[in-house]
Amino acid sequence: MIAKKYSTTLYVEALKALYKRLPRKHPKLKWIQDEYHQKVAGDLGEEVVMKVLEQVQLPYKFYVFHNISLYTESLFQMDILLISPYYAVIFEVKNIKGEISFTTNPLQLVRKLETGEINTYDSPVLQLEEYVYHLNQLLRGKYIHLPIYSAIVFAFTSYIKTSPSDTVVLSRKEIKSFLRKIKIDKPLLSSEDLDKLKDWILNSNYDFLPFPICNHFSISPESIIKGVECVQCGLIGMRKVSHNWFCPCCKIYHKKAYEQALKDYFFIYKNTMTNKNASNF
Repeated sequence: MIAKKYSTTLYVEALKALYKRLPRKHPKLKWIQDEYHQKVAGDLGEEVVMKVLEQVQLPYKFYVFHNISLYTESLFQMDILLISPYYAVIFEVKNIKGEISFTTNPLQLVRKLETGEINTYDSPVLQLEEYVYHLNQLLRGKYIHLPIYSAIVFAFTSYIKTSPSDTVVLSRKEIKSFLRKIKIDKPLLSSEDLDKLKDWILNSNYDFLPFPICNHFSISPESIIKGVECVQCGLIGMRKVSHNWFCPCCKIYHKKAYEQALKDYFFIYKNTMTNKNASNF
């Protein structure tokens, strides 16, 4: 059963707002662009994996959560968490194309494209180890002793050249088989206790909101392009005319074009706005 459905994050919307309002020659534009595309790809991967989990049938009760952030020593964010009366599973989802290698000393994920370009990423192996540790701490604090399994899931086809020796790596099509093969004995939680744990996880979830996003990336607010964005051509610079907004580029009128600009303001600057702030932006 899906306890927390798939949903896109506000962080992705905020990155988009920041990217489109940075000058094309801004020194951090490429960084923001790469972060945005990476998060969009990540969201897509998590969405298709959640669709697989919606189809899973097991001979016992279980709950699945998408994008859960809990707090112990620090905030940790799990792509997908599954809990049952017998065990918990953390899935770390990746949507990375190319030839994939997992390296040690240091722990990294290395991607090689057909063009020969090589990119390195933080190791999901290390991420999972941290997540398992923190989740275990939380559960033990509630006197719950569930074994915690974990796996890296590649949402789409990738060539895995070298796999980590002590971490499970799956394609999304292997998830159902992986879950069915987990050995179970006596339930460690009653149905009622599982429901209480589900409610506690939902109530304890922290949304990841790195706003204002200018501060998050140390970008000067003065460098942000101001104005109302055209809903059709994307030009930032619609003109206010009598009870309406006019785009000088594609010549359309739109009464509510300002609404997205207000959202962009809150993502980029701060969570309060005066009339002067709104007029200036």
